[in-house]
Order: sequence, then C-alpha cells, then structure tokens
Amino acid sequence: MYSILPAFVSALFLGFGVYVLLTEGVTRLSLPFAAMCGTTFVWQGTWAFLFQISEPGLAGALVKFGYLFILFLPTTFYHFVIEVTTRRSERPLLFASYGLCIVLAMVLAVSDEVVSGYGSFFFGKYPRAGLLHPVHVVQTVLLALRSAWLLFAARRQTHAHDRRKLLDLCLLSLCLYGIAASDYAVNYGVAFYPVGAVFIALSLGILAVTIVRYGLMRPYLLAATVAHEVATPLAAIGMHAEEIGNVLPELMRGYQLAVQHQLCVDGLYPGQSERISSLASSIQRQVDSTSTVVEMSLASFTLDRLDRRSFEAYSIRSCVNAALERFPFRPGEREMVKVMPIEPQLEFSGSDSLIVFVLFNLLKNALFAIHSSGSGSVQISATSEDGYCVLRFADNGPGIAPDVLPHIFEPFYSTKSHGKGAGMGLAFCWRVAQALGGTIACESKANVATTFTLQLPEPGSAADRAPHDLAGKPRRWTAGQDYMG
Repeated sequence: MYSILPAFVSALFLGFGVYVLLTEGVTRLSLPFAAMCGTTFVWQGTWAFLFQISEPGLAGALVKFGYLFILFLPTTFYHFVIEVTTRRSERPLLFASYGLCIVLAMVLAVSDEVVSGYGSFFFGKYPRAGLLHPVHVVQTVLLALRSAWLLFAARRQTHAHDRRKLLDLCLLSLCLYGIAASDYAVNYGVAFYPVGAVFIALSLGILAVTIVRYGLMRPYLLAATVAHEVATPLAAIGMHAEEIGNVLPELMRGYQLAVQHQLCVDGLYPGQSERISSLASSIQRQVDSTSTVVEMSLASFTLDRLDRRSFEAYSIRSCVNAALERFPFRPGEREMVKVMPIEPQLEFSGSDSLIVFVLFNLLKNALFAIHSSGSGSVQISATSEDGYCVLRFADNGPGIAPDVLPHIFEPFYSTKSHGKGAGMGLAFCWRVAQALGGTIACESKANVATTFTLQLPEPGSAADRAPHDLAGKPRRWTAGQDYMG
C-alpha cells in the first residue's frame, strides 16, 4: 500500500510535463519545467517499485537509479526560476550547479559515497546517505535560497498586477518545494513515511497552472514577432517616401508650368500644392517616429538580460546630440529645446542606444505637455556628481499633478487620451535606468515645471563596479524642490 502514493505522483508528473509542453510548446521556460517533471516522474516511479521489492541486489540498483534523478531536481527548479525572472547573469552559476550534479552522478554510479545502500523501514526500503550526500543537501539549500532571492527581487521590480501574482505563485511553489526537503531526514535514519513527493506534486502543479494561466513567455514572443514584422515594411515605406521627396519638386514644377501654359486645368484647391510639397517629409517623420517605437520595443525585451560586463563608456553629450538629430521634430519644435554646455569627457557606463531611447521618450512627453499648455521650453543639462553622470531634463510646461506623480513610472499608466499614449514610455525609462545600475526620478510642480533626473554610473566608479540590483524601486520625488522657472 505504501507504493500507491509514489506511483500516483509519478503518473501525475508525467501529466504535468505533457500538459505544459502541449499547451505552451517548446520554450526556454517549458523545457526546465518539463525536466523537473521528468526527473520526478522517474524518481517516484522508481520508489514505487523500491517500496515493495525484497531482493537486495535489485533494491541496491533501484536506489542508485532513482537518486540519480533526485540529484538534478534542485538545479532544474533553479533553472526554471532563472527563466521566469529572465536573469541571464545567473547562467554561470547554473552551469556550475549542473556540473556539480554530473560529478555527483558519476560518483553515485561507481561508489557508495553519495548513497550508501539502503535502510529498511516500516514502509519499505529507502536510500541511506553516504559521506558526500551532505554536498547535495547543501547544494539544494543554496539553490532554494538563491531562487527565493531572484523571485523576491523580480517581484520588487515589477508594478504589473498579473506579473506580481505570477511571482507570488512561484514563491508559494518554492516554499512547498522546500518543505519536501524534509525527506532528506529519512536518508539519515529518521523513521517516517517520506511525504515530500506530495509537496513537490503541489509545487509543480501550481507552476504548471501558472505557466498556462499567465502564458509566461507568450506575450513577449508575440510582441517581439510583431515588432520584427513591422520593422521591414516601415523601412520600405521610408525608402519610398525618400524617393517621392526627391522627385516631387520636379513634378510639381512641371505641373505648374503646364497650368500656366493652359495645357491642363488646375484641379488643386488653394494651399494644396504647398501641403503636397511637404508630404514626403511628413511621411518620413512618421516612419522615423514609428521605427523608434519598434526599436525601443525590441530593446525592452532584452533589458532584463543585459550583462554589465559588456558595458562600455559613452559620452552623454554624444547621446544627447544623437537623440536631437534623430528625433522627428515637427516645425518649430527644435527651437524649444535648449542644451546647456556638457563636458565632452563626461561619460557613463552602459548602452548609448538605450539612453537615446530614454531621451526620445522624455522629449516626446515634454513636447506633448508644452503643446497642451500652449507654450514652454525644454532644457537639457548634465553634470558629474559622486561617481554618477547626472542628466537633467526639464520643461516649464503645465507640470504633473501630485496625485499623478507617484504613478508615472508604472506600466500602462497614462493620462493621455486614447490613442495618444500607452503608458509604456516612462516605464521603459525606469527599466533602462535600473538595468544600467542607475536611477531615474521626477520632480514636478503643477503649472511651474517638471524635471526628470537620470543618474548613470560613470566608468570605473564604485557604482559601476558594484553589482546592480534590478529589484530597486523607482524614486518618486515630491514637488517643491529645485525647479526651473
């Protein structure tokens, strides 16, 4: 009768793995989950036989075979958490953990140092710990603690309700998985029926439902596919607009000559010819603006996987100049932007393209605010302060209301009317600042001014050398300090 539970759990895990693979397909997330289910399926299936056989030779072989899969289970769980939290920087530690599992598996196969035979209990036979078994136990504890830290850090970073709920369920699953580790006591001779498989079944059951219910990878893959598909026709439209812009003046000149010589009737209404002349530049401006949004969207999918070891030093002045050159200003808008003198040697450690996208978002929001109020200007400045390159982006438009200010960095939060803003621009800016090891904050006073302050580590500074914490929360500064008049 003691074999019923492991046999049932074994079949259950086979169902979990197949369910997720059939529903989600083969992804970076579904593969480690399927590995967890597969290892548990074989391990519990082996224990179902072990609990009811009496032949010593076969029992010894089953003990080693079953424990071979147990050795890999904590690492597969850790692998799953890495994919959920998109922390590619954990890969070296993950590979080291898999390497340790392989070493222990080899030792297990040729000696009794990991598992030293089996003990006989009231429910049947069960593996006995060898001299190296504590290494596996310590590995399990460390991986569980590291997984918990990654999930807590990701939870602190996100503002999306569904994402928080997803991470909460993963944390609950990890807690249940931790309770299952009580079975290790039986390996050291404590006589109780090992019910850890029940907790692992609940743990992976929650994860299976979470994967399918929240579609962990699907929204990102879909958005990335759409962005890639949109980029190609946009480039074609841009080339066509450029070609139209080159030939349109000549066509319009020929048309006007034809009308003057009464070769054709002027069918254009007053002012239409002037608008036609600017048509190509208007199309190109819209293409450039949309292309920037697409590029920013593609960049946002890789933010959580940035490796600080690949960061380089960039001039903040060059980034400001590049943003102003590429931004699709409407007539008269460029004159509203004033750049204060910036030292050419002032540099930050990170990615220049991401900072250009941040400046694009800040420019777009500032100009929108200025247009809504009817007048105003933008001022950009940068200084070096305490090991940080500090960029200040200020406008003297209508400002941000106090009840709105605490929410501006939240995804999908927008005060603009439908179709004019999705609420992702400032959320993207905050994610970039955090990914580069810096911060972004906002000070605003209604009808006076709004100042965004972006702090980025300078190359070689203590902030640049220190490991960055993606779990930091955005700083929302209150109104009433240091405003530009």
